[in-house]
Amino acid sequence: MDFRQLEVFRAVMDCGSATAAARLLKMSQPAVSRQVSQIEAELGLELFLRGGAKLSPTPEAMALYDEATLAFESIERVLNLARRMREDDRGVLRLAVPFAFCEWLLPRVLADLQQQRPQLRYSVELGSYESIATMLARRQVDIGIVKAPWSTPGIATLPLATCGTVCVLPKGHALARQASVSIDALSREPLVLLGRDTTWRSDLQTLLRTVSRTPVVRIDTHSLAAVCAFVAQGMGVSVLPALLAAQFTDKGLALRPLQATIEHEYLIGCPVSLQRSGLVKDFARMAGDVAQSLLTR
Repeated sequence: MDFRQLEVFRAVMDCGSATAAARLLKMSQPAVSRQVSQIEAELGLELFLRGGAKLSPTPEAMALYDEATLAFESIERVLNLARRMREDDRGVLRLAVPFAFCEWLLPRVLADLQQQRPQLRYSVELGSYESIATMLARRQVDIGIVKAPWSTPGIATLPLATCGTVCVLPKGHALARQASVSIDALSREPLVLLGRDTTWRSDLQTLLRTVSRTPVVRIDTHSLAAVCAFVAQGMGVSVLPALLAAQFTDKGLALRPLQATIEHEYLIGCPVSLQRSGLVKDFARMAGDVAQSLLTR
């Protein structure tokens, strides 16, 4: 079966008749019917049951259709990659980002990018850093926001932002009157914490064990938006990477630096084949600019 035959087969499956498939493909109905018969003869399989104008797919056709769909998706990925490599803005930029960056950072970056590349379209996947790494490794996306330390064969990285850690407080909280918050002061407050299994959370727990008082973790969650909403409602205080927390300063929160040093490094990941692409460089530059504006506002 060649590519044209595969295209005809897929159209017939999608449309349900040779006539409708012919309109879709801009072919004559007899030409589509001949192609279907030729496909069946070459494969030695009955793919459709004829009943008037309607073609009913057999189980064999349904199984082939699933594989044909995957083949077309693969071809589309190749074409999209070629467009991006030659700076053709008619393609789809496939992105994978953590949920935490969808509140402010990603919408702002895409709005800025759209000003330069108005024909570009976007497919956005959300997930954990681990799932984003997997999507990049499998070439399911073109760009992903990841976090250091990072080492994945075949994936290049560009810098996004480096930031410290802040204490997140309800506006009007007593600690908001201080220039920074110590671990001892933090341990005296009920805590709303994010990301139980992250490296930086482990670093925070280690620091909290250095004070005599055992802190109370009132709420533990994997949702950044939930953490900030709970803090704004006075349920406790939190500790977050500055870049994440800065997206929520208009939600009734005050941010103060944590006196202890916990650093966070965010990166733009992409397949090595795209690292010199002007589109990837533009995205990384704009994302860095937006991140810096968040950290300094």
